[in-house]
Amino acid sequence: MRLFFALWPGPALREQLAALGREARHRCGGRATPPDKLHLTLAFLGEASAPQADALAASTRERAIAPGTWTLSRIGHFPRAGGHFPRAGVVWAGGDAGAEALATLHDRLAALADDAGLGVRSPGAFTPHVTLLRRAGAPPEGWRPTPLDWHYRAAALVASTSRHGTHEYVTLARTRH
Repeated sequence: MRLFFALWPGPALREQLAALGREARHRCGGRATPPDKLHLTLAFLGEASAPQADALAASTRERAIAPGTWTLSRIGHFPRAGGHFPRAGVVWAGGDAGAEALATLHDRLAALADDAGLGVRSPGAFTPHVTLLRRAGAPPEGWRPTPLDWHYRAAALVASTSRHGTHEYVTLARTRH
């Protein structure tokens, strides 16, 4: 199974992100992320055995994270070809306010994964973002969405599986809050 640590938006923020995704699709084309799959990946860990996943889930339940707020205030784009991101044509929402705390959380969760014998598999520097679209063109120059505040209190360890061509996410454990 493939594992990652993530933050999941609450229902109100999820709807706001879905609305932003619809606006982005209107402006950029592409395929929108389904609302129930909108999340922030804090650390992608890759393939893990069942014993590794169990050990990491137990460690995750013992951890607490500091609550925080991340403000999504800009739209970005990972281009279709080249670079560190094979996710061709990804349009994302992100922001700098609160990103430093997310980078610290990323580092702490990566250390927790290392202790379980797993390493972070994300290429390049950590760029906190929420994928809104795939296979999309670049957003229009100067487009700034209405800022959205994401208040979080816990991170989740998530398993990703593929069934019938779609990804299913199952939360294995959450940090304490």
